[in-house]
Amino acid sequence: MEEELEIFLEDCDDQLQFMENALVEMQNGMIDEEAIGAIFRAVHTIKGSAGMFGFDDVVAFAHTGENLFDMIRQGSVAVNKDMIGLFLLCRDHMEKLIQAAVTETELDDAQKVVGSNLKAQLVAYIEGKPAPKEEVVELSNSVEKEESWHISIRFKKDFFTTGMSINSIFNFLNKMGKIIKNHPITYNIPLLEDLNPTHPYIGYELLFLGDTNEEALHEVFEFIKDDVSLVIFQIDTENAYDALLEERQEEKLKSELIEASFVEASYFPQEREEITPVTVEVIQEKEVESKREEKPEKQKKATTSLRVDSNKIDLLINYMSEIVIANSKILSLVDNEKDDNNEGSELLEAAHSMKELLEYVRDGIMDIRMIQVGDSFNKFRRIVNDTSKKIGKDVEFVITGGDTELDKTVVERISDPLVHMLRNSIDHGVELPEERVAKGKSARGRVDLRAYPDSGSIVIEIEDDGKGLDKERILSKAIENGQVNPSAKLTDEEIYKLIFEAGLSTAEKVSDISGRGVGMDVVRRNIEDLRGTIDIASTLGKGSKITIRLPLTLAIIDGFLVQVGTTKYIIPLENIKECVELSEEEEANMGSNEFINLRGEMLPLLNVRKILHEEESVSRRKNIVIVYFGNKYVGLLVDELLGEYQTVIKSLGEVFQYLPGISGGSILGSGEIALIFDIPRLIELKSREGL
Repeated sequence: MEEELEIFLEDCDDQLQFMENALVEMQNGMIDEEAIGAIFRAVHTIKGSAGMFGFDDVVAFAHTGENLFDMIRQGSVAVNKDMIGLFLLCRDHMEKLIQAAVTETELDDAQKVVGSNLKAQLVAYIEGKPAPKEEVVELSNSVEKEESWHISIRFKKDFFTTGMSINSIFNFLNKMGKIIKNHPITYNIPLLEDLNPTHPYIGYELLFLGDTNEEALHEVFEFIKDDVSLVIFQIDTENAYDALLEERQEEKLKSELIEASFVEASYFPQEREEITPVTVEVIQEKEVESKREEKPEKQKKATTSLRVDSNKIDLLINYMSEIVIANSKILSLVDNEKDDNNEGSELLEAAHSMKELLEYVRDGIMDIRMIQVGDSFNKFRRIVNDTSKKIGKDVEFVITGGDTELDKTVVERISDPLVHMLRNSIDHGVELPEERVAKGKSARGRVDLRAYPDSGSIVIEIEDDGKGLDKERILSKAIENGQVNPSAKLTDEEIYKLIFEAGLSTAEKVSDISGRGVGMDVVRRNIEDLRGTIDIASTLGKGSKITIRLPLTLAIIDGFLVQVGTTKYIIPLENIKECVELSEEEEANMGSNEFINLRGEMLPLLNVRKILHEEESVSRRKNIVIVYFGNKYVGLLVDELLGEYQTVIKSLGEVFQYLPGISGGSILGSGEIALIFDIPRLIELKSREGL
């Protein structure tokens, strides 16, 4: 059951998120049938799934909400803002109920009281505004009256592999209503010598009484819809049992229906027995042809997505990392053999073919880890909505670039920093409606969250149209705190970045949202831990923009191997523009300046040997690797260029985590350790310290 519970939890998380997104849209004035239908389906799906596991508390609470939303769908109850706020609280309570049910724990007394109050408010809406009697009668398949239904079930041969139990279905149906009659169909059981114990042979014909409709009954079988064949109809439907016989094409079914008293023998017209074999054959042929046409489509739907535990993918990546290292060692040994024999070999060719295949496998595995950021970004809608309402601001939240893909690990670790920055934009950035109107702005503020790929990295921007950053106030506060020397000459960008210093806050008062100066330094540290950078641009009175640049992945990268002194280093290939040789004449023209004229433009140089205190190289040749990040370019002075290298990123541990300009290490095929350059840090180091 553990695997089924995990699937149940994942599905509930999705449904709760659908529900939250729709409710937030409704709070912003987007009240339409589509949003109401989405919420109803989400609640109904959760109720149905919970019922299959016997989670009665979840079913009971969801059922009350479902009833109210059904009345809203029918037009019997009008939606108002108070009701939407109530539904958001109900969504949160359902999440707690689900967690308690799965973990087999009790809600605390306070949460039980919350649940009781919420349920009482839902009931009050239901009882306070009942649907007009005449409308209820006219509605087809209304849940306001009990109906008798016939449910015919047959199982496909792989049903037992789903791990689901038909008893769970029967139990849930009995919660929705009552199974009046359950007649097993046994005539499809083969002789003992032909029996396969892994195949289901028994079917069921059910007579069900309940306050429901056909759509809801089909949703009971949602988890196993591809593994069963269903026929569901109301008992009083004209010629319904004739249609059942035609659908099932089972010769003995009519006698079973009569024997089990579903129908009287007189129900079937006598001429039905006189159908010619030709007619039957045509019907069967059409059915087979129809099934042939449907089968590819069903197969396509079944293979469009696959849920996999992320831990399994992480394990694959770890194994892949070790294979990459082992293959590098093989290539190194093969190259040595080639040098010794002064000729190529079949082994060399096979080794390089293996390298190419490993790159394909690596890229495939890494693609599995890549997910669209849209699902994660949508979860921020509720946070922005709640925060703005809490402090009396009206904010429009716009998300763009939700289809941008990023490593799942990076997405998870960036979530908290983004939440903090969004709250800051609303609290410190966007003004109150009356302030905005007085400044000639619209009363409603705007916060944009964007994502897009750029130069081998992912850029995430948070921009608001608020009052912007007051650089004079920031600098004054930093000097007051002793974080900046009063005589220091800082650029605007450097002043704005002071808000990431611990303890610095320009808020006039401390709130429960922000103002203590203990959040943005954590944000910067988390971004840097992901080998990313964060920049701020602002215009006083117009707004601010925070730009985050992140690597696509944290595990394996394509690198370029270089040597400085006696140490080998790896530069991420995605950050390299080109490599040029530094001639003796150019070096002489440089003098004491660390710039070169590259095709008419001045390029700053970074002496890696000087930063990392490397020994002098025996090689007289010097090379420049031109690297970039964003729109900034720097030339790295290195001794030797050793070529491309597939790099597995290994952590250097806590002792070396703050080593400037180094993001990790990698093991070479020779067994040597190569350090990986952190290009964003090196560029920042160059611009800040003027090395």
